[in-house]
Amino acid sequence: MMPLPTATEMRALDEDTIARLGIPGGILMESAGRGVVTVLHQLHDATKINLGQAQILVIAGPGNNGGDGMVIARYRHEQGLRFELWGVAERARVRSDARLHLVAAEATGVTAHFCDGDTTLLRERLASLQREDLIVDALLGTGLQRSVTGELARVIASMNASRAVTVSVDLPSGLDADRGVPSDATTEPCIVRADYTVTLAFPKLGLVGSPGFLFAGEIFLADIGIPNSLCPRHKVSAQLVDASVLALLAAPRSPIGHKGSHGHLLIIAGSQGKLGAALLSTEAALRTGVGLCTLALPKDAQDGSLGSRCPEAMTLPYVLAEPALEDQLLPALSGKSALAVGPGLAPVPAIRKLLLTLLAHGPQPMVFDAEAINQLVGAESHLLARARRGAATVLTPHPGEAARLLGTTSAAIQADRVTAARTIAEKTGSVVVLKGARTLIVEPPEPAKRASESRLAVIPTGNPAMGSGGMGDVLTGMIAALLASGWATFDAACAAAYWHGLAGDLVSARRAPGSIVLGTEVIAALEEARSVGGQFATSHRPWPIVPLAWTQGRQERP
Repeated sequence: MMPLPTATEMRALDEDTIARLGIPGGILMESAGRGVVTVLHQLHDATKINLGQAQILVIAGPGNNGGDGMVIARYRHEQGLRFELWGVAERARVRSDARLHLVAAEATGVTAHFCDGDTTLLRERLASLQREDLIVDALLGTGLQRSVTGELARVIASMNASRAVTVSVDLPSGLDADRGVPSDATTEPCIVRADYTVTLAFPKLGLVGSPGFLFAGEIFLADIGIPNSLCPRHKVSAQLVDASVLALLAAPRSPIGHKGSHGHLLIIAGSQGKLGAALLSTEAALRTGVGLCTLALPKDAQDGSLGSRCPEAMTLPYVLAEPALEDQLLPALSGKSALAVGPGLAPVPAIRKLLLTLLAHGPQPMVFDAEAINQLVGAESHLLARARRGAATVLTPHPGEAARLLGTTSAAIQADRVTAARTIAEKTGSVVVLKGARTLIVEPPEPAKRASESRLAVIPTGNPAMGSGGMGDVLTGMIAALLASGWATFDAACAAAYWHGLAGDLVSARRAPGSIVLGTEVIAALEEARSVGGQFATSHRPWPIVPLAWTQGRQERP
């Protein structure tokens, strides 16, 4: 998986590279600028940008991001291309390594225009650019901690209004490296809307997560010399899941294995009118590879389609109206290697009593979704007690369900998805799968550690066409199947979510724009996604990143 450092972690990695490896900051800045120039040439070769005809405006801030821009300007000048270098702040504010590169650029003949507090001329120049022209956004980097205001905000607004192509260096200016949108942002955040972003050393958490990725355009990664090996030293806890997980999913089974070798999953789901949710979870679990699957379903929810839709599953009928629901279902825990509870369940008090009983008596890994999550609101102590016993739990809320768990609104969840997911994981001792664009997987923090230190993964697969009923039911079945097969909890959630999104991407790629992807279609595409998904993900990912080794892994069943 690819590390996703925060702004603080990125600063520590930068400083450690300078101190431990002896690579001066000016060299890192030189590498950054050269990396952006390389990407520009790649875009030129792909006929997306004609560098020979374009008027290039390099817009530099006073910090390190601006220094990267000055390196870019020097290379552009040496290549004889038409460009202008604009410094938004006063010349005197350009310090340290950025100043060294400003001096170097001017020594080679580059003319730098400094706004000195009045950006009127720059904004007029931006307004004059044409579609074939290019803006290099080197205004603000990872040090941003609040929304942009004043003259800088006016420049960003002019950049967004320009018809020219915009390439941002490291981050679109105005983007929060950790959260995406700054915490004090209003309804319309002041952020550059880039066509391309060349991020440096590592992708940033706020860049690839939601809503940050909406501002980034296509993302490229430039290696500037900061080694991956430093990330564990600085406890970089966030990672981007990549196609390398598919190799584990496609691993051959033991030649002497049998259905009992791959787990027995119990799914408690469905109610009158919601049989489909239960069937989607069950079908997804079987297609994911669980050896045996039993579906516990109310008698009044069953119809003649159950046997034909999913003949491979066993069924366990129960009577929902009876007071001792747990007495009917608790014996079914025997011999089961994992549970999935929630899809299509009826919102009745008996369900909550059942869930609390399962939490207290079931040692197996459990996945709770949909109505099960709603019924567990206020049950944090029960979930924590289960975690202390070493029993694994996965919660898969969408933003509305997450809001109910935290007593807030969906809008508040979406405003800071990372904090929300980490808070739920800490309060419940559970692995949390916060669904949505750029699904987040969060592991609860270890004892004596803060929620911000908990392991977190971002899922880059999936698309808006998957916003249809039943999609979460499919994911629940997939996660539970991997748990039943012996996967570690966090790894199972990451692998299932990536695989689920990739299958949806495969289906969507064959459809006309605006088409919808159904849960049944995702299930049907799982086998293809597992076998050819690596090549598809590589060719369709929005940035050319060489995948790192998947460092977690599958646990062998005894």
